[in-house]
Amino acid sequence: MLHMPQKHKATVPDSTLRMEMNALGEEQADNAKARELHWKPLSWLRTLRPTTANDAWDQPLWETFVCTTLGLEVPVLASLPRRNQRAPALCGCKKHGMDLYGDHTSTCTAHSGATKAHDWAVGVLGPLFRSAGHVVRSQHQVTASAGKRRGDVEVRNYLHDAAGSRSLVFDLSITHDRFGASTHVQQNGSLKHPQDLGAPLRIAAQRKINSYRQKYADNQKFLFLPAIMTTSSRMHDEFLRLLSLQAHRETTAHFDATELPSQQTRSDNAFRFKRAAFCMGLKSKVGLVTAKASALRINLNFQGCSVVAPSPHAPSHDPLLLTLLLSHNIPLPRVH
Repeated sequence: MLHMPQKHKATVPDSTLRMEMNALGEEQADNAKARELHWKPLSWLRTLRPTTANDAWDQPLWETFVCTTLGLEVPVLASLPRRNQRAPALCGCKKHGMDLYGDHTSTCTAHSGATKAHDWAVGVLGPLFRSAGHVVRSQHQVTASAGKRRGDVEVRNYLHDAAGSRSLVFDLSITHDRFGASTHVQQNGSLKHPQDLGAPLRIAAQRKINSYRQKYADNQKFLFLPAIMTTSSRMHDEFLRLLSLQAHRETTAHFDATELPSQQTRSDNAFRFKRAAFCMGLKSKVGLVTAKASALRINLNFQGCSVVAPSPHAPSHDPLLLTLLLSHNIPLPRVH
């Protein structure tokens, strides 16, 4: 149920990206059906190919992902010593036992696994938005809001309106679909909102909006967007819109780099097909990162830090590497 496909409207009035998405919608015929965006939580598995260290999985991490996805006991948790041979090992929060399905470990904030996994995910996601030539800052390099808080990723001059260029700041959160740290222990392990699977995403997004949006808006040069996923790889609609817009930017950059007139080809299938390919690539990257970060939240507490976040500094690139960037680091075929 958690892994069923999602469908969202491409344009809604309260979206941070409403102007950009409205502009993309103007390309459609007047009588066309309102554009929709689609997301399949496990679709990234079709394109799984460990071309980089960030894409690779070690066996314990893969076991954790598979078991949490299928609702089975997680081996790294099942191997922990139990109290009195029955009760699960006590968490570092001293309030709950470590259940064998990872629900408590995925919700408890007392351990360091959640922070390390989050920082790794931010370090991988941020560079994806450099592919169309934008300057990207992450974590401590992000411009602080009026409230002195910082989002996770800042994409410089990403958006444009009547007031000019504005930078986009987004903050990542991976929330859990089930109770895992409830004081009502009988709730732990059950879905938080069984009748509304989108509720955890909306609640987490609203929490981010309350913390950041107005404080960044006070600067007048920044707009804020919540980037929310769940541990089952469900995606909030605003994050999906951002990926769709980024795919459009990448497609335009691709046609510019190949000296093909993107404006003329947008009415043809070539532009749409290329945009769909870039969008699929972005979705696959984000899906993999989310799944791996969710598994890391559990494993890092028992196996130590097995990943290192990439450097937040943008490397210098020769213009000839643009195609490689646009392909999200997938190696180009060699010419013999």
